[in-house]
Amino acid sequence: MRKWGYIVFLTLLLAGGAVLCALRWQAWFGMPEEPIWTGVTQDYTFPVFATDTTPEKTTILVLGDIHNRLTQADYDTLAARVPEAEALAQVGDWMDRGQNYYYQLLLREWSASSLYGMPVIVTPGNHEYSKGVHKELSPVWEHAFAHPSNGPAGVPGASYYVDLPSIRFITIDTNPLNRLVYLTRTLTWLRETMAQAREDGRFIVVMMHHPVLSVGKGRANVLVYSAFRHALGETDLVLAGHDHNYMRRAPFVVLNTAGKPKKQQFFYTPEVIDSIPTYSVIESTICPKDLFFKTYRLSDGALIDSLYVHHD
Repeated sequence: MRKWGYIVFLTLLLAGGAVLCALRWQAWFGMPEEPIWTGVTQDYTFPVFATDTTPEKTTILVLGDIHNRLTQADYDTLAARVPEAEALAQVGDWMDRGQNYYYQLLLREWSASSLYGMPVIVTPGNHEYSKGVHKELSPVWEHAFAHPSNGPAGVPGASYYVDLPSIRFITIDTNPLNRLVYLTRTLTWLRETMAQAREDGRFIVVMMHHPVLSVGKGRANVLVYSAFRHALGETDLVLAGHDHNYMRRAPFVVLNTAGKPKKQQFFYTPEVIDSIPTYSVIESTICPKDLFFKTYRLSDGALIDSLYVHHD
């Protein structure tokens, strides 16, 4: 009788484990509950900014963490609020996962919006990378965002720079930087790229997912802080995300557009900090002479913060 009791107990245990796995499949593996969208468009290419014109003013719409939470209507609202925007910059975690479904979800909402066709400058967040011992950027990334191949030699990921009429926009993929060799190569490349931009008289705007100054409780990245804080302190603007909060301590800015707000820490006594969803706009004049950075509340478009940089 005892033997049958063990068999029944083990059977119930295995059955319970199977049910639990089925219920927790999405949470463990990030798989969608609804069917994968199979729309007609499978072209993931988002154009990279390139222009031979020299407008009097360059305007860039900047978004923080999104995690697939913006809809076509949200993008249309942003397009109506910033009709003069010529390009879009996004600080990473645009997708909630690096799987094909989430790219399809983004493209479905984006391609139907008024922003579709706008050049995109974007850096990968940690959510675009696979999890585990060996983290890798989703192969769909290269199809979605065909960025220039001018990043640091021998470093995986998606670090690169784009020259706008008055700005050099440098993106740093912070995900591979847990290896010292990749970190030192990236830092050397960054200093060289910044020096070239100064010689050309451009504003220097750097974008990276993991912030130098973290405002999320327990989210400080010691390697990024130690390696980049001095070099990036010489730039005009540094945009980051990851912490799902808003912070500005010039030139460092942490953005959040649709990520779920996280607990804050006040160690760095930032000039402005808030957990409300935001979007930002960069405006620079030709010469370059002046750069304006403005942050607006996502819900109603109210101005909540601004930063001004002048070049003599």
